[in-house]
Amino acid sequence: MEEKREIRPVSPPEKQKPRRWNRIAPKVSVQRPHPVDNAGFLSFATFAWVTPMMWAAFRRKLDWDSLRLSPFDEADVNTTRLQKLWKEEVAKVGPEKASLVRVIVRFQRTRLILSAIAGVIAMVAAFLGPAILVNKVLHYIEDPGNSPLSYGVGLACALFFTEFCKAFFISMMWAINVRTAVRLKGAFCTMAFEKIISLRVQSGVSNGELINVLTGDGHKLFEAIIFASFVVCVPVIFIVCIVYACYILGYTALTGVLTYIIFIPVQAFLAKIINKFRWRTILITDNRVRTMNEILNSIKLIKMYAWEDSFDEKITDLRKNEKKQLWVVNLIQNINVNLTGIVPTIATVLTFLVHTLLGLSLNTTDAFTTIAIFNAMRFCLALLPQTVKTMAEAAVSIRRLKKILMIQNPESCLQHRKDNKLAIVVENATLSWTKPGSLPDSLPSSNTSGNVHEAAGSAEALPTLRNISFKLYKGNLLGICGNVGSGKTSLISSILEQMHLLQGSLTADGTFAYVSQQAWIFHGTVRENILMGAPLDQAKYNRVVDVCSLRADFDILPYGDKTEIGERGLNLSGGQKQRISLARAVYSNKDIFLLDDPLSAVDAHVGKHIFEECIKKELHGKSVILVTHQLQFLEFCDDILVLEDGKVLEDGNHDNLIKAGGRYAQLISNYQMTEPQTKNQVEKSPEDSDLLKESEYRERTNSGIINPAFDLSDEKMVDDDRATTVTSDGEDQLVSQEKSTEGSVPLKVYHQYCKAAGGWFFAFICIFLIFLMVGSTAVSNWWLSYWLGQGGATNSTDDNITTNPQLSYYQLVYGVLGVVMVVLAIIDCFVYTWITLNAASTLHNNLFKKIISMPMSFFDMTPSGRIVNRFSKDQEEVDTVLPLFMDSFILFSLMVLFIVAIISAVFPFMLIAVLILGAVFFTILFVFQKSIRQMKQLENISRSPCISLTTSTLQGLSTIHAYNIKESHIRAFKTLNDTNSNYFTLFHSGSRWLSFLLDFIAAIMTLFVTLFVVLSDNEVISPSLKGLALSYTIQLTGMLQFVVRLGTEVEARFNSVERLLEYTKSSNSEAPRHVKEAQVPDHWPKSGAITFLDYKMRYRENTPVVLNGLNFFIQAGEKLGIVGRTGSGKSSLGVALFRLVEPTEGTILIDGVDISSIGLEDLRSKLSIIPQDPVLFCGTIRYNLDPFNKYSDEEIWEALEKTYIKDSISKLDGKLLAPVLENGENFSVGERQLMCMARALLRNSKIILLDEATASIDAETDALIQTTIQKAFRDCTMLTIAHRIHTVVNADRILVMDGGEVAELDSPEVLKQRPDSLFSTLLNAAHTVSS
Repeated sequence: MEEKREIRPVSPPEKQKPRRWNRIAPKVSVQRPHPVDNAGFLSFATFAWVTPMMWAAFRRKLDWDSLRLSPFDEADVNTTRLQKLWKEEVAKVGPEKASLVRVIVRFQRTRLILSAIAGVIAMVAAFLGPAILVNKVLHYIEDPGNSPLSYGVGLACALFFTEFCKAFFISMMWAINVRTAVRLKGAFCTMAFEKIISLRVQSGVSNGELINVLTGDGHKLFEAIIFASFVVCVPVIFIVCIVYACYILGYTALTGVLTYIIFIPVQAFLAKIINKFRWRTILITDNRVRTMNEILNSIKLIKMYAWEDSFDEKITDLRKNEKKQLWVVNLIQNINVNLTGIVPTIATVLTFLVHTLLGLSLNTTDAFTTIAIFNAMRFCLALLPQTVKTMAEAAVSIRRLKKILMIQNPESCLQHRKDNKLAIVVENATLSWTKPGSLPDSLPSSNTSGNVHEAAGSAEALPTLRNISFKLYKGNLLGICGNVGSGKTSLISSILEQMHLLQGSLTADGTFAYVSQQAWIFHGTVRENILMGAPLDQAKYNRVVDVCSLRADFDILPYGDKTEIGERGLNLSGGQKQRISLARAVYSNKDIFLLDDPLSAVDAHVGKHIFEECIKKELHGKSVILVTHQLQFLEFCDDILVLEDGKVLEDGNHDNLIKAGGRYAQLISNYQMTEPQTKNQVEKSPEDSDLLKESEYRERTNSGIINPAFDLSDEKMVDDDRATTVTSDGEDQLVSQEKSTEGSVPLKVYHQYCKAAGGWFFAFICIFLIFLMVGSTAVSNWWLSYWLGQGGATNSTDDNITTNPQLSYYQLVYGVLGVVMVVLAIIDCFVYTWITLNAASTLHNNLFKKIISMPMSFFDMTPSGRIVNRFSKDQEEVDTVLPLFMDSFILFSLMVLFIVAIISAVFPFMLIAVLILGAVFFTILFVFQKSIRQMKQLENISRSPCISLTTSTLQGLSTIHAYNIKESHIRAFKTLNDTNSNYFTLFHSGSRWLSFLLDFIAAIMTLFVTLFVVLSDNEVISPSLKGLALSYTIQLTGMLQFVVRLGTEVEARFNSVERLLEYTKSSNSEAPRHVKEAQVPDHWPKSGAITFLDYKMRYRENTPVVLNGLNFFIQAGEKLGIVGRTGSGKSSLGVALFRLVEPTEGTILIDGVDISSIGLEDLRSKLSIIPQDPVLFCGTIRYNLDPFNKYSDEEIWEALEKTYIKDSISKLDGKLLAPVLENGENFSVGERQLMCMARALLRNSKIILLDEATASIDAETDALIQTTIQKAFRDCTMLTIAHRIHTVVNADRILVMDGGEVAELDSPEVLKQRPDSLFSTLLNAAHTVSS
């Protein structure tokens, strides 16, 4: 399997270390125990065990690959435990009532209790310092003479001790929580993956949602666990503070307390709104990501049909709706953040106003103690929104996982019985894709495609297969035929237990091998795809390769069977994929072979070779079911089933069925009529097996576009012996590695972000508003201290301010400052939300427009998982996470600045201490930030392989089940997940170690300030200013590290901005879609004549020419057949005509217009292609045929009628508005092909390119379609890349390509007369096949 591979692409030596980008390339390393497992208590609690690693990373001496997750935290152990608990829960209360939350709490109960205890101790320390010790210090400085100096110094040391305890225990709480969270994340994701891979049907849950559960939701749960303990400890400090405030100040303290208490339900209410809108946003986001995925998978077709605008519009609409929901979510988040910042000040203002209005006495000591208590309460507030948000999101994630766990597989309907004669017996079986009585949300898994449209259409879905009975004797070959949509694939799916059995029985004796209609190829080498994890037996392997005629392909592939294959077999042709899939089945050496149309994508003589050598000889003695449209093979089958509308119409052997003269006889006679009669005409065009893509393949292998080094795990190295082969030169790599940026995020990224937000002016206004808001809180505190300093004003000994004659003036100013602050906060919320959302949307739109205008070579070289990652995870960070952190960061940074400024203003000497501590602070920051940043980037990158594995698994579910290779996939997922968790843990541990050090610095700062307060003379600095300085300093402890952590977070999130900009900045776009100067005549092209003049083309610079000096003329309305051996350049003609690649020299003229001189859309919208692989999009049938709403329903029905699919579609509920699922899963491959034909008919183009387009259609429908093509496209110029000989035998002329040049071009009759012509050679090759 791809996961065990040692062979990994290496970057060429000279390119190993560019300046800013480096490849994440693990070296071969020695496994060591994880440092956290050897850490002592203090080292564990303070994260000191990270120091050696941080230092090594800073000096670039760290071998990242030697770091593995601690065995206690690995997914394997923890999944087993979580599953056991879940099973117990289900057994106890039943699946419906089972609570996943209860299970999760039980999963880590002890650790959660321990972390809560550590949290409570930290909170007590956080209370003791500000509330009690500050009060004592203030009392001491009011009258220093009463107590000895040592008492004052003792108080200062005690204050330092409580601040240190607070830092230590909070750090310990995080240490426990981070490990708990990693365990739960691993267990959660793996449990979801194990469930998804065990699904035999895909049910109601879209691929987008499944991918999100496996990637995003694990992280959300991680965050929630980290903050979970605060739910317990926040109330503790809250209650203690309330009691003490009332003790100091009296009952008026309740005014401030009430302000806080009102704020808590407001927060809960806001969280509820956030949750509601977040859920709506998630649905839209899932939809947008799914659409994006679909666009990337079908990008070639979208470009050829010039449909970019339609999809642009679709994505823009989705984004617009998403933006509306995000606006609410972000606005409320900002209100939350700003309230947190100003509530302590509001509480203080209200309390003192009420207190003085009631005429109660108030002095400096009591006032500043109250302020310190209120600020201690702020701590709970700052954590509440984050805690509430993570809890709310985790609740959504848990709900989603439960939904997946609740999906029921169809009950196992296949009974395994030992039987000496029979391999499979099916008796009166009626099967349906949907569960009877359930809504039709279950569809066949991804690479089955049966006739399922009843399921998609109506709730009382008719069973897909009705009263099916047949027997497969051991060692026999059973052929199954029938028209498109008659239920052939469904029959195979039913044997693989992917359908619900409504009545009857299925029994089997033996193991299964399965070849799906659309081959599933995973990312790995060709050999790995064939062996599928089985050990290599060289003799058997060579035999299999020969009987599946792969030997010739291995000669073409750059590294033979060690060539690496991209996602979904990107760099293979249809025929190659099909044969690899077949080879995999033959090599697996199972008892029963289920072959679903394996010969559709291969040409005649290859098909004949495979049938004779592989199916008849190599599988001799095995039991085989062969679904096929190639009716010529049926007479060699032992038994034949003819299916029609989900029922068995006839069964028996060839001779009996022909004698009976029923449906089978009719099919055969129709088939023979479509085949040429005379001997010298031949059954099939030879060598065109792999046609389209294979020729392109050869050209592109030379061109370096396609190449083995296609590593989706994205960040790997090759072991040395192969390193030399794989990248003999740097150009050789098909897929570039995903890079990790080194160093901090460059300034231009921030500049681009501000530009996207609307320019520097708006950014400045936004920051200025926050500055004013923070400033107003500082001014109101200074005003209070000034007011307290005035005392009673009548006599200087009385410090009770209530007796001051100017009381009302002081109260008024104090009150107005409070109001100003609130108004500024509200304005800031709206401005900030508007600016950040603007930036996120601009970045998204720019990226999308850029990606969709990229040339095809970009998509060949970039795995779709990597692009989807940009549009899902990175975009989400920029949408919601970045604004939240950035807002808090700006707010609290300004607060720290104000605090330092005020302390320095009160004690100018403190500036020396501030500078020394500042230097230490920045040194620590400099060393640590770099390592932490690297860990965050590694974590980002290690996510891509998880996504790729998940997508690949979802596409190949039925194959994975048939071969029973779930275990290796689960192992691979656990490994990838552990790698990601490891970087995630390191990132958090590094951040917390940094936080602890900063808290320690802040505690030292507190010690200095307190000593200054105690030792300095009251004559020099008044007690009220001392009180102000002290109440501010005490806020520093938590705040300093909070700011740095926020800074780290903000920068890490800007990494996502940088990733979004990465593709936007690259310069290689396609030519413009419209060229203003170009004079395109109205209704061009009128006739459709095509001229190639000295045309040369290569796929990329520095690659060989693939079309070499073509000179020929295609007349208007001519029907041209294009043939040639594999790799002769047939498909490149299509690429050239649609300008998917620009010419090196020469031109193509259509009706005299040079196609290079006009816009791409003007050109492509006038041409049509019917591609080899049918492509359908999520939406309705109408949307698939006419995305721009150009045509009337009548015209659409007419096109459907001409392609013989009108009847099937008119039976569906909703008819033209019937839903089409992802990849068109609810239609058989043949039906999809017919819809693609209808799509081309509608466009009514003058020039049509047919590319092996009838490969998945039965002979009868094919004959009808050939007639349609001749009728409907009578006046068109038609280029057919040949597959079955009769598709080009009637062409006006035949173009024979050879080595990228025109070898022959003449009418078929003339070419047949010349015995030495290439065409005759090809015909003779095929002729031997038919005889």
